Amino acid sequence: MNINVQLILNIADSIPSIQSSGVKCVLVVSNIDLTTDLQIMKPIAFLESSIKDFTLNINNDYRYLKTGYYVSLHAEVLGSEVVPSSENTIDAYRTPILLLRASKAGIPTLPYLVTDSVKRIMAEFSFPVVVFAVNPFSYDGFKTAKNKSALYRAVKSLGMNYKFDVCVQPLIGEMVSFKSVFGKCELEGEARRISEKVHEVFKIPVCKLHIQNANGRAYLCGLQPLKKEELSSQDLKTISEKISQISKNGEHIIG
Repeated sequence: MNINVQLILNIADSIPSIQSSGVKCVLVVSNIDLTTDLQIMKPIAFLESSIKDFTLNINNDYRYLKTGYYVSLHAEVLGSEVVPSSENTIDAYRTPILLLRASKAGIPTLPYLVTDSVKRIMAEFSFPVVVFAVNPFSYDGFKTAKNKSALYRAVKSLGMNYKFDVCVQPLIGEMVSFKSVFGKCELEGEARRISEKVHEVFKIPVCKLHIQNANGRAYLCGLQPLKKEELSSQDLKTISEKISQISKNGEHIIG
């Protein structure tokens, strides 16, 4: 894929909030083709560099041991502030931690159980249930189970043949999955508020969110990476506009 090269904008005078944190430049590192004239640094080039600037890490996949994760970790090793942080990427992609932090931040969530035991799941919840992977390597979002045999298959698959626990939640409504780009999404109402709040808490620029709509409410259930082909031209435009906004207006993005 043809990816642009590098953006280091000297914007200390126009960004007092960043200047007050000791950050004088913004470095944008991305593995995504963007519709912007601004220059973007390739992750592979950044990982071989020793540039120490505030880093905005735009990636479609921030899972543990993936390139997006290493970009944030590399920036932190160099002593630079980075969005998202490596801690936030790990927490956001581990469903139990995602739900715990989200709940503490006031985001609606459902009860959940972390286990590798089908018997314990059936003792705790009635069917149907929704099962999320906890291991850091799985790309699958979730599986639903309406009976015992389906639950065994889901736990075996998402637990990588029972090597890892899974995170199970009751399925009390409709599962809805949607893209979140800097907290923006195409849905309205509570889904949009959840998208905005998840971005506020975890600072993940690009991801897919899973929620349940039930009894007139929306509940956060999980988060996973987006495939590059899932990003539309409008998504790329939104990302590019956000980068331009940060560079020109000095939006406060550290934290």
